[in-house]
Amino acid sequence: MALLRWRVGFFALFLLCVGMMGFALYHQFYQWLMPCLLCVYERLLVIALGLLSLLAAIWQPATRRGVVWFSGVYAAVALWGAGITVWHLLVQYAPAESGVNCASSLPFPIDLNALPAWISAVIRPVGDCSVVDFSLFGMSMPFWLLVAFVGFLVPLSYLAKIRLLEIRRRGL
Repeated sequence: MALLRWRVGFFALFLLCVGMMGFALYHQFYQWLMPCLLCVYERLLVIALGLLSLLAAIWQPATRRGVVWFSGVYAAVALWGAGITVWHLLVQYAPAESGVNCASSLPFPIDLNALPAWISAVIRPVGDCSVVDFSLFGMSMPFWLLVAFVGFLVPLSYLAKIRLLEIRRRGL
């Protein structure tokens, strides 16, 4: 039963990541809300969490070390995403004279000309990080991403706990 919970739980997290990317792409291509540099980093981390979730849905660690290692990597990616969204919120809501900026003058670490056009269209940073051009219930998109990134840790801890209990019960 723990195997089924693990796989279904992580597959649900994978579908959540797909939905999040679909939401972002809808707003980019149909509402013309162009992503900024921090938005692109957040997107890449959502994609990374989605791929990790899909990997977990396919592969289940059989040892305590495997569960702890996978959970650590997953939590690190989620916390990295939370850190970037906090920075993004500071850029959006901090006073301009505070010195917090988007660092949009930095070069983007991926050569977009080497990628197919449809991929570079998804991850090309063209927006301004300080502009709040979307809000839901009065909160900007980085706030909701922060909720999501921190929220990913809740099912991760539950799924890891039940998997570790199953491993302990089997004596592995």
